[in-house]
Amino acid sequence: MRLRDVLEHPGVPLPVLAGHGELDRPVARNAYTTDLLDPARYLAGGEVVLTGMMWRREPADSEVFVAALAGAGVAALGAGEALLGPVPADLVDACRRHRLPLFAVPAEVSFRDVTDRIDTVLWAEREAGAVAARNRRRGLVARLAAGADLSEVWPTDGAWVLSCTGRIIVGGPLETDRTSTTPTESGVGAKLAAAFLRADTLPARCRIDGREFHLDAPALTPALGARFIACADDGTALDELVELAALDAARHERARQVEARLANRLVAALAANADPIETSAALNACGLPVTGPHTVVVVSLDTPGPASFGESARMLRRDRAVSPKLHGDAAAIVEEMVAQAGVAVVAVDGALVTAVVAGTGVLAPLRDRARRMTSAVRGARVTAGVSEPASDVSGLAAALAQARHAHDYALERDGRVRVVGCDELASHDLLLAGVPRAVRQAFAERLLAPLRAYDSSHNADLLRTLQTFLACDGSWTRCASAMHLHVNTLRYRIRRIADLTGRDLDSFADRVDLFLALRATA
Repeated sequence: MRLRDVLEHPGVPLPVLAGHGELDRPVARNAYTTDLLDPARYLAGGEVVLTGMMWRREPADSEVFVAALAGAGVAALGAGEALLGPVPADLVDACRRHRLPLFAVPAEVSFRDVTDRIDTVLWAEREAGAVAARNRRRGLVARLAAGADLSEVWPTDGAWVLSCTGRIIVGGPLETDRTSTTPTESGVGAKLAAAFLRADTLPARCRIDGREFHLDAPALTPALGARFIACADDGTALDELVELAALDAARHERARQVEARLANRLVAALAANADPIETSAALNACGLPVTGPHTVVVVSLDTPGPASFGESARMLRRDRAVSPKLHGDAAAIVEEMVAQAGVAVVAVDGALVTAVVAGTGVLAPLRDRARRMTSAVRGARVTAGVSEPASDVSGLAAALAQARHAHDYALERDGRVRVVGCDELASHDLLLAGVPRAVRQAFAERLLAPLRAYDSSHNADLLRTLQTFLACDGSWTRCASAMHLHVNTLRYRIRRIADLTGRDLDSFADRVDLFLALRATA
């Protein structure tokens, strides 16, 4: 509301005595009546001050009074003429010096009338603003329902839709990230994602790099895999964007359900090593290019149990309880972790999520985003296997097998982020990862059980001797030196190992068997 709107409102005129060029100054609050010489401590700024001038004892008091009002940032001063007569010239001069609008309140006009006039104008403006906001929101919802993207519907600066890893989905670069080469996943975006995942309730507030952000989410879903809203500063756009993002998320979820069926067909075709023509058709149906390269990723996710769920992957809105199961969000989490120019197609089979990604370079961003997510959510763990790129359709079945084997190998590792690429695996490791655990254990037991039993009953050290001998590539001298043994003692032990296992360590094939038995139990 402008001061001009109040002064020009129908009724008895309120003559302007000073500040004719300041009449477009905004009035943010109702009127405040005072006769204190220095009322600054009671003023918030933006109000119209009304006074009967009872504070004036001498002309110099006008300067003190007006300086206090100007310093408090008031919108205007109304001087009543009912008690002391016309407004004195020294008060007019002081207002001119401080560029404070001054108007007279004639004797026949009460301060209550002026206050009612301000309230009427303020109410009318707020009502008009509310109507305009409702109409604007309806228009945005209509555009979204007609098929527009959320990024097209929501052009406002200062508000963003982000993923749980800090990737910006809607909105421009975050201000403090503008100089970054990857602004969507560095700096402020990653910090906002961490604050969102750690929030006990929503809406929430956080302060990042000296700037305040308001956080909320558009749906009642677990935090992992979810989108969330961040609004800077006062957060006035938060509720509106939450509503629009909820509609957009519902639309994407319906599309995801259709895509999931197509993705499952693709993964089934790869698992069955289907004809290349059938596989190409499945790729095309999923929106992936038929020509390579493609990378296959197999992921399993462990989320917090019920005891810690309220602290980590809690319900996003209003502090309500929710089951810790992933429900349909496992696919969203994996899509987010492997997000790149070629969007992943994801299929969920029990605890495993299989993604076929158009392109290469998946391993590093997958590992980075998994670390970011698990560092923010207590108890979460990501295990993933990444295949070598398949150059054409005929190599996709092998890539799926590689990714599954790498995932099985990753399961044997410790830590909360266990992401393994095929290039990290030696050939025997990859082969062992593809062998069921029970088979590996049975193989190792048949070869190594006699050595363990002998070591236990004779207080010998045959098992460690075997490990050291193979690690020294069968060199008698190096092995004896490493174990601080005489070579003859080492030869005696090796003969005893051969007798107990039935394997000749001079034979390369027998050495391989014993080496794999040791690796199978590592």
